[in-house]
Amino acid sequence: MDLRFLKSLVAVVEQGSIAAAAQREGITASAISQRLQALEAELGVDLLRRSGRSVQPTPACLRLLPQIRRVLEEGQALTLSLSQTTQAGRFRLGAISTVLTDYMPQIIRQVHQQMPAVELDIHPGTSAQLYRAFQDGELDAVICVAPPFPLPKSQRFTGLVQEPIGLIGTADRDAPFIVYSRKSWGGALCWRGVQQVNETPQVLCELDALETIAIMVQGGSGVAVVPNWAGLTHRFPDTTFKRIGGDLREIGLLCRTHQADHPVLELIRVAVV
Repeated sequence: MDLRFLKSLVAVVEQGSIAAAAQREGITASAISQRLQALEAELGVDLLRRSGRSVQPTPACLRLLPQIRRVLEEGQALTLSLSQTTQAGRFRLGAISTVLTDYMPQIIRQVHQQMPAVELDIHPGTSAQLYRAFQDGELDAVICVAPPFPLPKSQRFTGLVQEPIGLIGTADRDAPFIVYSRKSWGGALCWRGVQQVNETPQVLCELDALETIAIMVQGGSGVAVVPNWAGLTHRFPDTTFKRIGGDLREIGLLCRTHQADHPVLELIRVAVV
């Protein structure tokens, strides 16, 4: 059974349509359809119900999905194990925006110097987006905010950096707040800080982009409660930061437990810490 076909099935189920799955997989919709037909023929069951442009998994598909995900994870584990032995090949690393600017240059430099045969494939995104890609076997590891939920035993998160939460901008009670998205993993912590500053805040806008928030604050658009990430002081030296409470946004490395000792992951930890 071709693992690519299983991966395409998972993509269709998660995206809700063949067209969206094709876009995510980087292949044509007809190729996705052919893979699904081949899977259904091989398994002898209908996997999807088609209704116009959308599709829904059949009961049989839903029963198989957990096992399919495990098969995909084990397939990726085999690839990584070979890479660990040879210290060569592609390593797919997800990273949130502040990690890209604060730590990624030294990570790339460190890996290139120590393991020149390893090709880092960097994927930007939010913590939630990257975690979903990691679960789907599309990423080998992720540098993200600490997940706000218990992880399965097959996954491990190692904290690397802790960032205090605080107010940036003029402490004017009437100033509007530029809110670090409450739907993001780090934004929920910052929203508690907003409420400590002002119980009934006026919200100008809400977004998951800390650099943009800092630019807006520096331009006088409002105030914000954000984590004190490394680039805040370096890139916005005129912005004052006043700590609020004891909450911390923790940034760390998410990987699969049985690959926690992978040499590339050790280089990443060293480069960040």
